[in-house]
This record gives sequence, C-alpha cells and structure tokens, in this order.
Amino acid sequence: MKKFLFILLFLFGVLFLGGCVDNGEVGLYKEGVYYAFDPQSKISVHIVINDSGLIENVFFDQQYNDTTLYTLNNEYLLESGHSWRNEANFLGSYLTMNQGWEDIELDVVDISGLDALTVPDYFIEIDYNNSPEALEYITIPIDGFVLAWNLAIQEASNSNIGVVEGVPTSEEWLEANKPPYEYMDGIYYGSDEAHGYIVRVVIENGYIVDVVFDAITAVNTRIIWNDNGTPGDTSDDFPEVEIISMTTKMALEDHLVLVSGTPWYVEAEMMKEAIIEHQTWDPKWSLVVSGSHEYFNFADPYTIEVVAGVTMAIEGFRLVFEQAINKAIIEE
Repeated sequence: MKKFLFILLFLFGVLFLGGCVDNGEVGLYKEGVYYAFDPQSKISVHIVINDSGLIENVFFDQQYNDTTLYTLNNEYLLESGHSWRNEANFLGSYLTMNQGWEDIELDVVDISGLDALTVPDYFIEIDYNNSPEALEYITIPIDGFVLAWNLAIQEASNSNIGVVEGVPTSEEWLEANKPPYEYMDGIYYGSDEAHGYIVRVVIENGYIVDVVFDAITAVNTRIIWNDNGTPGDTSDDFPEVEIISMTTKMALEDHLVLVSGTPWYVEAEMMKEAIIEHQTWDPKWSLVVSGSHEYFNFADPYTIEVVAGVTMAIEGFRLVFEQAINKAIIEE
C-alpha cells in the first residue's frame, strides 16, 4: 500500500511539475524537440527541451503490427497487470522529473560477437536492488528505451551529456540480432509430399518476416473393399480408405484439436514465431524420435524455453522449412 501511494504521489508530482520544470535552474541541453527510433526494438522517443535547457517531457512509443502500443492502451496488458502505455508513461515521467537516468542502476549483458542464435532476448535490465523503489513499477524490457534515449539525447546535448554509458549502440544491438545466415529477399516455398506439409517463407531486408505453415488432410473418407481382382473370392479381400474430399489443417481452425487440447493452427503459429525469433530452425533445439515421427525434447531446458507449446510431430515442419530456406541462403 505504501508503495502504491508513493507511485500515485510520484505521478501527481510529475504532472504538477510538467508545466513548471523551469524553476530557475539552467539545464545542460539545447532547446528543441528531439526524436529517435531504435530499429531493433521498434521503440521511439520524443524528448522536449525547454528554453532553460531542461528536459520538459519524455514520450515513448513502440511499433506493433500496423499500430503502436501507446495507441492500444489497455488493449495491450503486461503480466504485471499494467498496460504497456502506463509503464512507458511512468518511465518517461520519471526521467523528466530526474532529468535523466543518473540514479537508475542497470545490468548490461555483453552482446559482442553474438547473432540471432546466441543473443539474449533482452540485454539490459534495471537493477532493482540498487535503484529507487518506485522503479519496481516498470516491468517492460528496458533495452529499447535506453537505446532510443541515447540516440535522441546525443542530439540535444554537447559532449554526450545525459547519455547512458556502458551500453551498446542501436547499431550494435541490431548487428547482434542479425540472422545466422545471409538471406536473399523474396518468397520461398517448400513442400513435403510424404507428410502433406507446405510452407511459405517471406524474407525482407535480409530477415525472415513471415512463415506460413499448412498441411493437407482428408475431411471425408469411406471404407471400400478391394476384391483383389477376384470378386468371386472373398478370402483375399481387404479394406481400403477412399478419400472423398481434402482440405488443409489451417482451414479447419478450431475443428482440428490435438491430443494436447490445442488446435493445430495454434501450434503451427507457435512454430512460426519461434523461427522468426531465431531467424532459422535452431540446430540447438533438441529432438526425440518416436516411431516415424520427430518431437521436441522437453527434457532439454533450451528447447522447452522456446518451443514448449509445440507438442505435435514436427518433422513435416522441419523438412519443408529447410527446403524453402535453402533457396534463400546466399552462399559465401
């Protein structure tokens, strides 16, 4: 309760100070409005510097599909129960009131020499134990906020005043997330007749941006008896399945539910997201073979962290993806 009241008082104080941040102080920044965008996290920032050289406002946003997280407001909630917008506004207000990041301690991971297969999802975290208690309100990944801030504040200051030190640049963060291979832009297809799987892989600016999996399946069948060419002799007759009509597993949507209780299309989307995140079929994903099928090995911590939701056989996914992506890899 005490922390909640502190946060309310903090936010009220920021709102009150927003119009009167110039209290006779002389700031260190150049008057103006400064904008920057971190290309990896898609986070942008506007920093307003008043005529006294003080930070008057800090506004963050983040691209999300064809809109932004700020625009979505309460339609995009975090695990904390807050909206992304509320936490971003809190951070912006905090930086305004404190004129920067000086009292915020950060833990930074060294990302030099890493690529999409080895780089962590997030490499900057707030050290809550050594930072003001109010910052515990912020649970969103902080990387993009720091990097966007640095890009903007460099323009607003002389000799890098206000820049958060000890962190990579946006270019270095983008480089650390590069695909493990060089891909040629285009749309690539793969198909596996044995399992009925197909895939469409889209590459833009050298990155995998979309992966659409599907699989052909029968929806109407009937049993017929093959008389083996001797209709008068029933002793060698055997049943056969005759397919009347076909469709795809994606088209069946919620009508095709796996043993796990999850619809097929949901797990196919999970597979897609894992590939886009890692920009390849990660060779470190551990597999187990059962009969003629491959499954992810959920006894392996690395594998379960990324693809825990994909419980179905995955050899069809793997084969068609490898077939498609091999067409896009630029040979060195």
